[in-house]
Amino acid sequence: MEQKKKRIISIIIVVTAVAGLFCIYLYARPKTVTNYSPEFEAEQEKQDGEDSESSVEPGIKIPGYKSINIDAGTKDVAVELVNPEENQVYFKISFYLPETDETIYASDLIKPGQHLYEITLDREMEPGEYPLTVKYETSSADENMTPRNGADVNCTLVVNA
Repeated sequence: MEQKKKRIISIIIVVTAVAGLFCIYLYARPKTVTNYSPEFEAEQEKQDGEDSESSVEPGIKIPGYKSINIDAGTKDVAVELVNPEENQVYFKISFYLPETDETIYASDLIKPGQHLYEITLDREMEPGEYPLTVKYETSSADENMTPRNGADVNCTLVVNA
């Protein structure tokens, strides 16, 4: 009887550990998104400091990318950048190469619902794959242009020959 209790306790511990590891995996796994069909990787919510009936602002939808593909030897590249229509903020999007501490692109302000399909990089890129951080800076879409939550999305820049 004592051995049976030990076996049951061991099984419960193993099942609990496996369930815990599975939950950690689901929470920490990377989101897979491409630049051809942007999905929304992060919704960030910000608390408003004022007392009101609803003190939570709408979330900011941040498009994520698994990879961004461009052609080598040109500064003018076709990449879809979008500020989802549901957002109530302006975006400023920049491309940052963390290995060289270099920003190779910075957009002007992008209104909610606006898409950019063609952008001009600061320099031509050589063929290869580069770690890339897509940095989102946000500000309120009113005359105050108050800074809001932003995000950094890590992906791969694939430069085709």
